[in-house]
Amino acid sequence: MKRILPLSLAAVLLAACSQNERFYEPTTPAQPIVQPLIPEQLPNPLDLPGKELPTYVNSYPEGTHEHFAARKDYPLTLDYYANDALLSQVTRANSKLVICIPQQRARLYVNGKVALDWAVSTGTNGHETPTGVFRIIEKNEDHKSSRYGKFIDANGKVTNSNADLTHGLPEGQTFEGAGMPYWHRFTPDGVGLHTGKVIAGRRLSHGCVRTQNHVAKKFFQHSVLQLPVYITRAVEDYYRGGFVKPIDVKYRPKPGNDYTDNVNPTQIKIVPANSPEARFQA
Repeated sequence: MKRILPLSLAAVLLAACSQNERFYEPTTPAQPIVQPLIPEQLPNPLDLPGKELPTYVNSYPEGTHEHFAARKDYPLTLDYYANDALLSQVTRANSKLVICIPQQRARLYVNGKVALDWAVSTGTNGHETPTGVFRIIEKNEDHKSSRYGKFIDANGKVTNSNADLTHGLPEGQTFEGAGMPYWHRFTPDGVGLHTGKVIAGRRLSHGCVRTQNHVAKKFFQHSVLQLPVYITRAVEDYYRGGFVKPIDVKYRPKPGNDYTDNVNPTQIKIVPANSPEARFQA
C-alpha cells in the first residue's frame, strides 16, 4: 500500500496540472456559421408587404437605402435619399435612372446601388409619360417651354395660367413659357425631367417628370449626357441593380433617331442658360 499511494497521488497531481495547462492555453473562439443571403429570397424593400400593420418593424439598418425604402410612409413621401459617395461616381456606363410610374418615384442607380431616390409627378390621363428606354439627350439649367405657359393681355394680366400654345394665341395677348429649371430632355418631342410641383403619389404633368427644385438641382449636378433612362409601369428588381423588363413600351424612336443605345453625338448637347436655344420646344 505504501508504494501504490505515492503513485496514485502523483497521477492525480499530473492530471490536475494537465487540466490547468489546457485551461490557460490560448484558444480561438468558434466562429458562427453564416449562411449567405440569396437576393431572390429577400423581400424587395421597394415594395414591402405589411407596412399597414401595427406590428410592422423596419429591420434594415438606419442610414441605408433599404431602411429608407422600408419606412411606413414610403413611397408616399417627399423625403429623398442621397448617397453622395455614389453620386460622385456617376458615368453613362455605370449608372441608370429608373422612373417608376406606379410608385411615382425616380431612383438613380450607380454600380447597381441606389444613389438617389426621390418623389416625382408624371403625366396625367391623356398626357401620359411614355414608357420605354431613353437617354438624357440635353441638359439645360434654365429651360423655358415654348408650348406650355400662360397668356398675358395688354394690361399685363394673366388670362390663362395653364395655356397650351398649340391651341392658338388669343389676339392682343402674349405668351410666356413655363419655366422648367434643371431640364433633362429624354425625347426629341419634348418629354423630360425638370423642376415642378410635386405631390407624393400624384400624377400632375403634361407628360414630363416633375421633380422638387432642390432634388432636381442635385440630380443636375451629377447627371451626365447619354445616361440611360428607364420609364416603367412596374417596380424594378431591386436586387438586380434596378433591372426592369421591357414592358408597355409606347415610345419607339423613328428610324435614324434611336435614342436608346445608338445615340447620334450631333444631337447631344448642353444648352447654356443665356443661349437662344434655351427656348427649344418642350
